[in-house]
Amino acid sequence: MREHWPLIGRDRELGELTGQLSSTEYRGVVLVGKPGVGKSRLAREVVSAAQAAGWTVRKAAATATSQLIPLGAFTQWTDDLRGEPIEWARRVAQALTTGVQPQRVLVFVDDAHLLDALSALVVHQIVQSQAAPVIVTIRAGESAPAAITALWKDGLLCRREVEPLARNEINALMAAVLGGTPDQHCGDKLWRLTRGNVLFLRQLVEQESQAGRLVSHDGAVRWCGDAAISGSLAEVVDAQIGAVPGGVRDVVDLVAVAEPLDWKCLRLLADTAAIEQAEQRELIRTVGDDVYIGHPMYAEIRVNRCGPTRLRRLRGQIATAMKDGGGPAAAMKRGILWLDSDLSPEPDVLLSAATAATSLLDFEMAERLYTAAASTGMAAQARIPLAYTLFMTQRGELALEVLDGADSDADGKAGFVNEVIMRAANLLWAKRSIEQSWRVIDQALDEVGPGARRQQLLVFRANQLALAARPVEVLETLTDVDYGELDYYGATMGLSAACMAYGEIGRADQAVQSAIASGRALTLSEHGEYLRQPLAEFHTFALAAAGRIAEAVEVAERHRRSQRSDPVPAQAVASQILGMTMLAAGDLAAALRLLPEALDDSEVANNFHAANSFHRFHLLRAQALALSGDVDAAQRALETARAQRHPAYEFVRSTEVLTEAWLAACRARLSEARRLARAAAALAREHSQFAREVWCLQTAVQFDDVDAGARLAELATIVDGPRAAVAARYARAVSADDAVELDQVSAQFEAMGDRLAAADAAAQAAASHRRARRTGSAITSAARAGRLVADTGGATTPAIAAASFPLPFSQREHEIALLVAQGLSNRDIAVAVSLSVRTVEGHIYSACNKVGAKGRADLAELVHSVGR
Repeated sequence: MREHWPLIGRDRELGELTGQLSSTEYRGVVLVGKPGVGKSRLAREVVSAAQAAGWTVRKAAATATSQLIPLGAFTQWTDDLRGEPIEWARRVAQALTTGVQPQRVLVFVDDAHLLDALSALVVHQIVQSQAAPVIVTIRAGESAPAAITALWKDGLLCRREVEPLARNEINALMAAVLGGTPDQHCGDKLWRLTRGNVLFLRQLVEQESQAGRLVSHDGAVRWCGDAAISGSLAEVVDAQIGAVPGGVRDVVDLVAVAEPLDWKCLRLLADTAAIEQAEQRELIRTVGDDVYIGHPMYAEIRVNRCGPTRLRRLRGQIATAMKDGGGPAAAMKRGILWLDSDLSPEPDVLLSAATAATSLLDFEMAERLYTAAASTGMAAQARIPLAYTLFMTQRGELALEVLDGADSDADGKAGFVNEVIMRAANLLWAKRSIEQSWRVIDQALDEVGPGARRQQLLVFRANQLALAARPVEVLETLTDVDYGELDYYGATMGLSAACMAYGEIGRADQAVQSAIASGRALTLSEHGEYLRQPLAEFHTFALAAAGRIAEAVEVAERHRRSQRSDPVPAQAVASQILGMTMLAAGDLAAALRLLPEALDDSEVANNFHAANSFHRFHLLRAQALALSGDVDAAQRALETARAQRHPAYEFVRSTEVLTEAWLAACRARLSEARRLARAAAALAREHSQFAREVWCLQTAVQFDDVDAGARLAELATIVDGPRAAVAARYARAVSADDAVELDQVSAQFEAMGDRLAAADAAAQAAASHRRARRTGSAITSAARAGRLVADTGGATTPAIAAASFPLPFSQREHEIALLVAQGLSNRDIAVAVSLSVRTVEGHIYSACNKVGAKGRADLAELVHSVGR
């Protein structure tokens, strides 16, 4: 680590301040900033620059001690103190500025707010007489002598606020000092603790580096373990805080323990005058009704110094003063404070807090609170929610143990999350025992009569059917459900399943209606926050599959914005849902930025929805990689996604097959790609997933399939939205080799929002025009395809490649020539395109004749040269 820390993030200020030394508008500058932000360091850099330019610099530093002595900051210039004090000040000012080159002397006073009255007068006289430019620093929030304050109020000195470093500037400073950029965790922690205060940052970094917890390796700085507040760091912070009365210290401690603390609650616990004094000293700050600590390091130091007994007492005082209400965050905070205080456990407070933690997706804290509530004799009320919490954090075995210890709940008015539902859910998702999960629901349906319990079981059955790709049966099952007999969680679950089913069978309008109704129920559910993720996914899929892509993107973006304050896993899944819609829109760069790269973050891996959705979103990432030309990475992504496949998620099997089709297509194996796309469509049709079937068949047409028209025409009468009709028209145009129609289809796809399909249709139109020897039209269509390709971020599909391929080949010859260029043997090519070896040899012979190639090697080289 470097001993001398460089000045980072102050280049602009340094240049401006150095220039102001020769300014005619001002006679110097006053730098104002909070303790530790670097105002003195910035001033010293200006001084050093002036000295290097030949200036004479007079330096003085005021202190609390010198403040008690007349002219204490200028003692080295006080040899002659005859006459009245005002005459002393004049002589000191003269001594500071005489005997040097005229107009080349600079006076620098650090911490001018601590100057005694006569010293302040000295500075004022120098400025007034224009004897020398002056640089002074002042701590923000401190009262400066009137003679100093007048200097900038009268416009004699330029006042400049010095702000803490920004987050990116901290990273740059760490790179210069430690030789590496902080990783995300380290950077977040440094920013959280220091907020850009350079003094705190330096003390903390030096302390943690010496302790071996802050290390640089391979260009990255990592923080291993928790920071320990050393004595030297605590002393620095204490010096910044200064001596404060006991009442002010109590205010700081109360806020530090429960930040942010409600202002009304603080008023009940602390003296009003002490609160006001703490605010004036910027030890606390108020935002609305919330009170925060003035600087994160103050909280660290005070909590560290309080001691366990005092902390428990303070937590108890705050928890007792907090009232019911205030929302889930307040309820959870109250429960945590109560649990960690010296108060006796209060079951109702703990249960309320646990419920709030669940609604906020903080399942780790919910588990702790439910466990504590259960230990108070509230086991019957806490066990099912505790099992749910364990289930949501992917700990199925522990959830099963809790369920086995719970009494059977026979109350027909019980909420949706009950013992039977939890057991079936745990078997389905955590244990991956699909058949056992179905048997649990079958048995319960056989045993229960009409009423709320049966409605709950039917909703869960509908969700099982939805995952199993049986959307028609989902809707049939839900016809027997009376949502009025369900709690809001159960209603959300049922309506979400309906949204998914309607989207799969191609009834987008009804999917949207179900999504809206489900969203209303969700806002009233205590436990349903995590259901926002699948609901948003089903909603956006229904819109995108129907061809209402702009609406899908809008819904996904709105959902992502709504998750900004939620835990990281929820934000990650929201981003992936948006990535899905951006892929549907043909924006490959956005899709690759948003779709998941890996499932190695334990915080995400331990989240129910993140873990169970990774497979399908990573399949889409594989598609985006293939379309971007990185086929090897796409293959690895496909294999990774397959390894994470959940056996219950049958509804995305066609997506996996379609991903294989895109990989084959981007390897120029069009026959295989067409076969796989048709197989994906057949799989979707088998499960009545008609919207997916349309999408799969459209993809086959993008691979020059000429046999999909009849089925797409039939689907256009079944499936809502513009996609089915445009895809049917597309299939007819490709089959008829109708270039004009393909141009119009491309325009329709673009209007629909599917830029990739629009680019492919335009590319196919260009190839068709060229075959018909309409050169001008071919150029126009190719130009349109090029513009659309640029809009996608550089997609590389077979149709796009063929449009830019100037060799006089038929579609089949083009396909085979590309495979020859890849080095495949005639036998391998025959397998890839489903032809005989003899037929392949004939196509190669014909292609060679058309371009004058002497054989396979010449043909391969020609294809490579055209590609280059």
